[in-house]
Formats: sequence, C-alpha cells, structure tokens
Amino acid sequence: MTGQKKTRNWFSRINGNTKQLLVICLIIFAVFSIMQPTRFPTLRNLESMCFQFPEPGLFTLGIGITMLTAGADLSIVAVGNLVATLCGMLLLQKMPQDAGSSVELMYVLLCFVIAVGVGLLCGCLNGLLVAKLGIFPILATLGTQNLFTGISSALTKGQGVFGTFPEALIYLGSGKLFGFIPMPLVIFLIALIVITVVIHYTPHGLKTQWFGSNRRASFYCGIDNVRTVFTTYVISSIIGALTGILILARTNTAKYDYGTSYVLQAMLASVLAGISPLGGKGSIPNILLSVLSIQMLDSGFNFLRVSSFVRSSTYGILLIISIAVEYLREILKRRRDVRRAEQSLNVN
Repeated sequence: MTGQKKTRNWFSRINGNTKQLLVICLIIFAVFSIMQPTRFPTLRNLESMCFQFPEPGLFTLGIGITMLTAGADLSIVAVGNLVATLCGMLLLQKMPQDAGSSVELMYVLLCFVIAVGVGLLCGCLNGLLVAKLGIFPILATLGTQNLFTGISSALTKGQGVFGTFPEALIYLGSGKLFGFIPMPLVIFLIALIVITVVIHYTPHGLKTQWFGSNRRASFYCGIDNVRTVFTTYVISSIIGALTGILILARTNTAKYDYGTSYVLQAMLASVLAGISPLGGKGSIPNILLSVLSIQMLDSGFNFLRVSSFVRSSTYGILLIISIAVEYLREILKRRRDVRRAEQSLNVN
C-alpha cells in the first residue's frame, strides 16, 4: 500500500501538460504500430528517429524561449543554414586535403567559433529590431530570415555545398556515444538541460517569463525589458547557429533552403509543450516529448507514404487548433479569476 501511495503521489506531481504529452506519444506509437507492425515499432526505426528529431528539437528550444517573451524567432533555421554554408565552404575550400587529424580537429573547432560569432551577430540584429526598436517579432525575424537565406544563396549561387568533411565533424552527426547512443540525441539532451536551467533556475529565465506575462508590470518591478528580450534573441540565434553544424555533420551537405518546414514544426512543438503563444509560461523539459511526438507522426507518415504537402497541412491545422485551445483556455482562466475576485469582494 505504501508503494502504491508513493507511486500515486509521484504521478500527481507530474505537470498536467506532461501527462497529456505522454498520452499523445503513446497513442501515436500505438496507432502506427498497428498500421505498420513490421516497420514502425522496431529498434531500427527508433534509432533513425533519434538521429533525426534533435535538429527540429534544437530549433524548438530556440523558438520556445522567444515565445516566452510573446514573440517568435522565425529566422532561426536560416541562421543554421548560413552557418552550415559558411563552415562547409571553409572545410572544403580552405582545409588542406591531406590534413592530419590534429589539423582537421582545429578546423572543426574553428567552425564552432564561426557558429558562435554568426549566432551573436544574427541574434544582436534580431534583438535590436525587436527589443530596441520595438518592431513586431514575427515581422522583424521574417525579414532577417529572408536576409540570412539570401546571404546563403548568394554565397553558394543557389547551389548546395557537398563534399567530404572531417571525421571529427561527421561523428557529431552520425556517430554513437559508447557505441549505441546517437550523438545528435546527446547534443540535444545537453542543450535541453542547459536551457531548462537557464529558463527555470536563473534570474534571466525568471525575468523572461515575467516579461512575457506582463511587460508593463515587469518594467515597474525594475526589470530591464530591453536587455531581457535582447539576450533571449541572442541565445536563440546561437542555438540555431550551433544546430547548423549538426545539420552539416549529419547530412554531409549545406543548402540555403534546408529544413523549410522546421519553423512550423518548432512552433507546433513549442505550443504542444505548453509554452503559451501569448508569452509568460511554459515548460522547457516538455519539449522533449512534444518533439518526439511530432517525429513519430512524421515517421509514421513516411511509412504510409503520405505526401509532404499533406503533412505540412496537418502540422498547420494542429498548430491552429493548439493556439486556439490555448487562447480559449487563457480567456476562461481570466474569467474564473474575475469571478473569484468578485465573490471574495461580495463576501467581505
């Protein structure tokens, strides 16, 4: 009995949105396992998903933290493609073909330096437009998205960057830690833990959530709103830039228009994770379950040979429904709060 009580107490402490995501994951897994019993519920498919979903997962982290400020960074995928393009051209054009392992490692480390530098520049531009100039986030980042995509396209003249890259880089995208844990999954989990700590356990994260809840109240509480939003968009761009290296490492190529559906998927995954599009609240750890559920859905669609157009439409519909449900839930919550306040006044 004591063990059952402990289990119930532990389960009751789990966030309601987390329980909902667990149920969604189980339903999607069960449905596609029944429809494709010999292909979907296999270790090979699970391993394939573990190599694939970290990319949209990382982009979801970047977009998710900007949604906490009631905004959205639509340029994050374009930042990743720009970094992948720059690093791919560096490795193919500047690195000697007969370079040893130490030289290759030096160039790979240089790629990370480039990624951080590009992420800082792109993030500062987004932060300047959104935080300092007050331009609506979606419009500002939509403009920078086209800017960064245009730079990548101009550098490659609309062509992809193909070639043989160093083994140290390939390991990040295709290798396995301890021989069985996909490296992209390890990178995503590390990033998830870091962003969870930043958002939920540091002053900056708390300021970000307070700003998203009520920017006027946060201002009068002494919070530097401009700095908070600016820093958030810089962090988002750095995440996108580092993801660009992962894209290059996993696909062995860089294209200016790679992952065009990732922005839509990332926004959907953020809302499913409980991050309110109105800003101010959300659970970063839930992103793991939300991205996994979308990846299982995508993998199942692949096995059923559903066209990409139908998939994009499905994601769009789910995003609209999720935002509408969150909006209605917020309205009902506010009405309940007003009623409670009126009842307490009447009682007094």
